[in-house]
Amino acid sequence: MDALAGRRSNAAFRSYRKTACASVAVAALAILAVIAASTLLPALVALAVGLPVVVAVATVACASVLVLARMRRASRGERDLFLALNRSRETQAIRAAPPVHAASARRWLARRLFGHDLLVGDLVAVKTWPEIRATLDEHGCLDQLPFMPEMLALTGRQARVSRCMHRLFDHRKSRRMRHMHGTVLLSDAVCDGASHGGCEAACHTIWKSAWLRRVDPTDMAERVPLNPVSPDEGDALNFGTSPPRYRCQLTQLNAASQPAPEKSVANFVRPLVSGNVAPAAFIVGWLTYLFNKVQQLRGGVVYPAIDPVSNDEARAEVIRLRAGDPVVVRTLEEIRATLNSRLMHRGLWLEPDMLKHCGQRYSVQAEVTRLIDIVTGEMLDMKTPAYILQDVHFSGERQLFNAQCEPLFWRAAWLRRHEAKT
Repeated sequence: MDALAGRRSNAAFRSYRKTACASVAVAALAILAVIAASTLLPALVALAVGLPVVVAVATVACASVLVLARMRRASRGERDLFLALNRSRETQAIRAAPPVHAASARRWLARRLFGHDLLVGDLVAVKTWPEIRATLDEHGCLDQLPFMPEMLALTGRQARVSRCMHRLFDHRKSRRMRHMHGTVLLSDAVCDGASHGGCEAACHTIWKSAWLRRVDPTDMAERVPLNPVSPDEGDALNFGTSPPRYRCQLTQLNAASQPAPEKSVANFVRPLVSGNVAPAAFIVGWLTYLFNKVQQLRGGVVYPAIDPVSNDEARAEVIRLRAGDPVVVRTLEEIRATLNSRLMHRGLWLEPDMLKHCGQRYSVQAEVTRLIDIVTGEMLDMKTPAYILQDVHFSGERQLFNAQCEPLFWRAAWLRRHEAKT
């Protein structure tokens, strides 16, 4: 049985196909009903009553076909459709693309939606340390977001905006989506944990717009720091950098953000205005989200699906990887064999967003053996190492375009070394 046939035999495929067939049939019936009603009622009345129903059901039908297409692509080992359509928002693509030339109306709208007019792809200069220090309180924070010592290396230099932080998930307290006003992510601005006990989580550092200055696209020369920071710069910069409890931007995320309304026109348009998501990927993400809502309402299987695991965690071969090693993400079936009933392997949960990468080739960026617990602030030593793959981050799609762009943590059991053919 080939991979596609195997997928067709499982509950997820059957559930998706049932929704697709039912929605196409209902859409066809709704169209016929509108045509029939127009012979008995004025055409405008028939359209006003029937057209919304036709559009709604047709949208569900399109979403169902889309999900089946995504499943087919996965079975063929092709790149996930959302990732393929959103390739222009990857760090390498942003770095290589020319700076954004946005209309003034878009900048105006951005200021009202985000608290700044920076957009994905903009070239910015990080202000000097004295300028940044003037914005911070006695604990080294602006709006309760700390400026960390690891960020000093970028002061006075230029970088590209890679995301506007309009939507993020609060792992620490509320476990809900939140909005962070006036903040962006910068390309290649990753925390190395040097001042936080050697934390290896490799989080993207978050930048307040008050710490940045938009640069004219014609001025591409890289700047050097104008005011180096002396090692004995005050306590504000080093606040929260000592054990046993560390304080970093992720531990402060809840305090530095506000709840994101569940239903908001602003939340709908923010990903497009900011440039966080390409328009085609935005459509795919929303259609998949709507499809999953329908599946939940009717008790069906959501996408992507992992069949339940009833057995205890299977023991996989333990391998040790090094930075630079070429690897292939194993198939869902192979990964599933390593999971327990909680979909975890040695304490690490398989994030559904990782399924987008099954069968794809990458290189290992780093091994992760210690990181800060964002709830307690304590340093955790991992009994089994995790791995970060080069340019592989949480896409944010299933949370309607979460902008955090965090690295995904992989167990070695979910990867295999890629042996180049000679």
